[in-house]
Amino acid sequence: MKIKKVTAIINEMQLDNVASVLCEHGVEGFTIHPVSGRGNYCNSFSQDGLVTHKQIEIYTTDNHAKKIASLIMKTADVALDSEGLVAITSVDELYWVFQKTPAQIKDFNFIEFPGDNHE
Repeated sequence: MKIKKVTAIINEMQLDNVASVLCEHGVEGFTIHPVSGRGNYCNSFSQDGLVTHKQIEIYTTDNHAKKIASLIMKTADVALDSEGLVAITSVDELYWVFQKTPAQIKDFNFIEFPGDNHE
């Protein structure tokens, strides 16, 4: 099994919508971090020019990664330059700390609904 990590940096105003749609699609495990930085948009109202966003990290299987990334982009898109980005990276190994065992395919969920378009 190939494991991927989907990392999304999104507008913090869209966090609840993204978290909700991930849960609706069976993605139960994700981590959220507050982040700040500079990209296409500079916050001219703050002294350092940094923009505040939320970062979501999701571990999943290879065949679910692009579908999850597409779902995040579709949900977070509100037609603003400062919406963020999504990256998919390979994970060599992933272990559960308490069990001290590697993650298994059964540990990852993604439910597709009729009409979902994840291109």
